[in-house]
Amino acid sequence: MDEINALEDRLSVHFEDGRIKSKKDRDEIIDELEDLFLLAYANGALATNTELGTDIIPPLDVMTAALDKVVADKTWRQRVEEYYENGGTEYDIRRIAETDATRIYNQGALDAVVVNGATGSAMKRWQTMMDDRVRDTHDYLESMTVPFNTDFYTYDGDHAPAPGMFQLPENNINCRCIIEVIRG
Repeated sequence: MDEINALEDRLSVHFEDGRIKSKKDRDEIIDELEDLFLLAYANGALATNTELGTDIIPPLDVMTAALDKVVADKTWRQRVEEYYENGGTEYDIRRIAETDATRIYNQGALDAVVVNGATGSAMKRWQTMMDDRVRDTHDYLESMTVPFNTDFYTYDGDHAPAPGMFQLPENNINCRCIIEVIRG
């Protein structure tokens, strides 16, 4: 979350009256978000490597696939461009940053398990931010531990392999939860 708060400060110069000022500003926002997402992915993979006692990094094509994943028919870049065209706000960009950083961090954690060959023995634990912004469906999952190849199931029937990867958009948007990989 510190990275997202720091990003907010850097992005503020690209807005006027709460809207993205120009195409140049839109492009700079995209660059800033891409840097954030690369860092999120690396941090997720690093956290898993630390737990597994390894240092194998997922290949570049795997990381790129995580960053460029289509969610609800759009990539995060397409959402930024759409917001620019339709007068999106700073809040919209923060929502992209927060939501996609969570998804990408967790994908980095999952990918590190796969490249380390630990899918059969690893477990994963759901962790919320444990504050008043945590939605009920995620609070329900707090500290739940499941085998690596098992999805987490909420009380509303939605499921995901990790935070930010649910079937229902309302369980992904503004999610800040992470998984902790546990060596089996």
